Amino acid sequence: MVHAEIIAPLALEPDSVYTRAMQTNIDAIHPNNEVGTPPGKVRHYLPMILPLAMLGAILFLDGALPLGGFWFHTALLSTIGLWSLLPTHLLFPGWAVSSSITSANPTAPPDILGWLQMPFLISAFIIIFLLYVLALYRLPRRITSYRYIVYSTLLLGGLYLLFPVVTSPDIFSYIAYARIGVIYHLNPLTTLPTAIHADPVYPQLYWNDQPSAYGPIWAGITCVLQWLTLGFGTQSLLPMVLALRLLGLGTHLCSTLLIWSIVGRVQLLQGQVSATKRWLATFAFAWNPLLLFEATVNAHNDAQLLLFMLLALWFLLPARQTATTATSRQAKIPILTVVMLAFAACLKINLLVLLPFVLLFLFKQARRPLLTVIATALLFGGIIVLLYAPFWQNGAILNIVHTNPTTTRDINTLSEFLSRLYNSVITDLGFPRPPYYGSAAETTSHTLSLGLFVVLYALLFWQALRSAKALYSLPSLFRWLTLAWLLYCVIGTPWFWPWYTVTFFGLFALAAATSTDELSLFGLTHLPLAVSLLAFSMLSIYCFYAWGPHDTYIPGLPDFQWAYLRGLWAWLLPLLALRGNRHLRIALRYHTSPQNPADQR
Repeated sequence: MVHAEIIAPLALEPDSVYTRAMQTNIDAIHPNNEVGTPPGKVRHYLPMILPLAMLGAILFLDGALPLGGFWFHTALLSTIGLWSLLPTHLLFPGWAVSSSITSANPTAPPDILGWLQMPFLISAFIIIFLLYVLALYRLPRRITSYRYIVYSTLLLGGLYLLFPVVTSPDIFSYIAYARIGVIYHLNPLTTLPTAIHADPVYPQLYWNDQPSAYGPIWAGITCVLQWLTLGFGTQSLLPMVLALRLLGLGTHLCSTLLIWSIVGRVQLLQGQVSATKRWLATFAFAWNPLLLFEATVNAHNDAQLLLFMLLALWFLLPARQTATTATSRQAKIPILTVVMLAFAACLKINLLVLLPFVLLFLFKQARRPLLTVIATALLFGGIIVLLYAPFWQNGAILNIVHTNPTTTRDINTLSEFLSRLYNSVITDLGFPRPPYYGSAAETTSHTLSLGLFVVLYALLFWQALRSAKALYSLPSLFRWLTLAWLLYCVIGTPWFWPWYTVTFFGLFALAAATSTDELSLFGLTHLPLAVSLLAFSMLSIYCFYAWGPHDTYIPGLPDFQWAYLRGLWAWLLPLLALRGNRHLRIALRYHTSPQNPADQR
């Protein structure tokens, strides 16, 4: 149990005093022994062995991704030398490299090549995942400082920066919209990429017939990066690719530090200091293979979205942490929190899913609740209006609603699986073949998924509103935000991609580390293992985009590609942890729960 005399000084210097106090308690209880760690020199060198092993696994993935059977998009590193393909040539000597990386006119490989090479890709993902779980199992008991987390994450992320491919070409859309604004002086939120068809970025684009799906904040960030890289010339795209990757890695590290800070301060506020929970949550986030891959390889802007969300939550923390702070009502509107939320919404509009729960939290915390919520909403809306005003162009910015595939199409979801399966069955029965995009089944499943989300979201919000205990504290807010975003990812966005879960993993880290008991959502327990499997299933979705499964059909089901199983794989695999082997769950709970009395209330 953490005594009051320990808590009092922690309010002054949360991080340093927090660590010293917890280490004093742990050393006093277990001076020469640590429960759950291997004996001898292996235990001593684990903090060095596991990062090196992870580096080896990442190199194996680096060598497998460019193989010819996958046909992933080039990251343009090969334009400055074939050194970026060195892992592929060393690990797979004589094997063909994808022509999408080495040729300006790539040709599709045969289906059989994708099937033959896919075991290497899935093996790389499995090895990385197993090392990640092993690190979560062993390293937190050896870590005494967040600096180890930062430096090891920087080491792993630095290797991801050098991958010669991207598994999503969105990074080139970011570059295209930035060049539209900086080089061609056009509105990046309304101009179609076809307007710059002669630009060197145009051949790299997948989405060339729609305006930017992102807001003015992301346009501002990318335009600044494009302006900074103009010194390398306007014909070279590689500086912007590297700049966006470096931005992603830096953002991921900043989010890691914010999680460390928020968890530490909230634990102090609760009077329940758990070094094990803090280290484990921060480390699990920092080393998460999916988050590192999406932030550095694909450079998706969901990393920046999460950073703004974490900053918003950080600004909700009280300036001074005392015993009365946890129950005292807030007298002021958290202006900086509102600003960060508005910035996040002006980066990706789907952040609005979380806003009602933040407003409800402020309503329950404020001394004048109705006035606080109205003022907060007006401030939030005013910031968004001011940021969008320069790009409005007589309402042309709203054209994205009609052209964005998220409004009509399904992908990587259960709704896609059901609609594709239905189309395949009716085709097999002799009915006319439905169109590939926009079929009646796809439209119906899309609408039903959104309708179900609206109903469940409304019930979720109503439950939070009527419950006296809901959203009464920051840990409670973390839980409700985590659940709301998970609901959005599962059924709220029939057009879904793995990087959408980045925000979920960040919020889950906060919820898990500040929970006073076994974390559960909707009555589901054993979530740490399920969440780890979710990271693996999301990352391994890319295996379904290898040329083999993406271009061949399941026997007996016309028009049903093997790739359409990706929605089932993404969401059903993590459920195995919730009803898995009883002994495995007991062992996992034992090794991830605090073993020291100092870590328990």
